[in-house]
Amino acid sequence: MPRRPDPTRKPELLGQIVEHLRGRSLATMSFRTLADALGVSTYVFVYHFGSRAELVAEIVRAVVARHDEALAVDVAALDEAAFESHMAAVWEQSVSDRGRDLRRLETEAALLEVVAGDEAGTARRAPERWARHLATWLAGRGVGGDEAAREARQYAAALWGAQLDAVVSGDLDRAGVVASTARARFVAVAHR
Repeated sequence: MPRRPDPTRKPELLGQIVEHLRGRSLATMSFRTLADALGVSTYVFVYHFGSRAELVAEIVRAVVARHDEALAVDVAALDEAAFESHMAAVWEQSVSDRGRDLRRLETEAALLEVVAGDEAGTARRAPERWARHLATWLAGRGVGGDEAAREARQYAAALWGAQLDAVVSGDLDRAGVVASTARARFVAVAHR
């Protein structure tokens, strides 16, 4: 009789893989390099993920999902101070050591999706998730749909750029100034 699969093994393995990749590239990852690093058989990856492409897709989903909790916040119900606090906490999480590593992985994944022509790629769609989240806050303040969407997209792009600056330059203070300035400009839109 075959052994029953452990439903906790795949998520546990995926977490170990993401942590392992914090200092590595998706492009150079293989079942063999992961197996050697994690001390398991390559069969484990084949069994749980099927192919390298599916493993990469699972990794990308896991990396992008790190924002699910923040995106689940009903920002339309937040007053200005609470919204600013929410976004400041998002910023702090994104520029932590782990946050910067995961931003780098997400950016690499998005670029790989561009090269592959995957327009519906998980990493490529991540900035849109943030733009929708942010537009909801402005809409709750009475800002019209098109303007809210445009301003939210600009703020999301500024945050993405500031996070990349933190990754590439390591200058968290400079990136933080950009992020806080963008946040202030975004919040000011609600007062127009």
